[in-house]
Amino acid sequence: MRYPETIAIHIILIIIFIFTLIPLSWLFLASLDPAASSPTAKIPTGITIENFYRAFSGRPLRWILNSLLIAVSTATLVTFLATMAAYPFSRMSFFGRNFLLYGFVFLRVIPVSTFILPVYLIYVKLKLLNTHLSVILTLSILGIPFSLLLLKGFYDTIPITFEEASWIDGCSKWKSIFCIVLPQCGPGLAVAWFMTFMSAWGEFLIPFILLRRMALMPLSVGIFTTYGEHGVVNYGLLSSMSLLYAIPPILVYFFVQKHLVKGMVGYIKG
Repeated sequence: MRYPETIAIHIILIIIFIFTLIPLSWLFLASLDPAASSPTAKIPTGITIENFYRAFSGRPLRWILNSLLIAVSTATLVTFLATMAAYPFSRMSFFGRNFLLYGFVFLRVIPVSTFILPVYLIYVKLKLLNTHLSVILTLSILGIPFSLLLLKGFYDTIPITFEEASWIDGCSKWKSIFCIVLPQCGPGLAVAWFMTFMSAWGEFLIPFILLRRMALMPLSVGIFTTYGEHGVVNYGLLSSMSLLYAIPPILVYFFVQKHLVKGMVGYIKG
């Protein structure tokens, strides 16, 4: 027999779930409505895929590809750098180790808007402004602290005796890292990559400031510029673009979901 508290919690969760479905339902209905011209939720009198065709061609398609380029490149670069940097923080003892590690985390707490102006000026001097590289580098720097702390905690859960045994057998330190340690860090690497991908995919402010050409913009900025473009709001196109914007993170989540719990357990233990 269920306790009243459990039933009450389930009811609250069901209500919250229903409320989260309301905006998604409106987006889906509006994206199929050939006459979607107001923010009012209604069942369309006709059904069309014209909005999805327009959202997956021309400028919107280029924005989607830009978002994928930025998010995948940032996640891969951050995961690689954090993987290499987290090992000495976990296995080696050196002066200022904790200060340096948590100093990185503290810098990430500072709002991006605080230092975006000097970052902008630096890229102007380096002639990297208005390039995807500037966005990828900035997002990578912002993503390293969390991934570094996550993977360091995951390394801490792996007994060093595994590596010592491989050294006795003649295995080099680098080979022991790649053949002994990293295969056991699969869930942690998956979590680091996924969290960085999600952060880069949803980023708006940094590409909006560092990129000036619409052809280079990610979809997050593209949706913003499309809203009210030419003085008219095309709710059908905006809805279809918003739904397409949500698909890649969902697909990535289902691909790595079996590793997420294990990875977060490693982070908590560390």
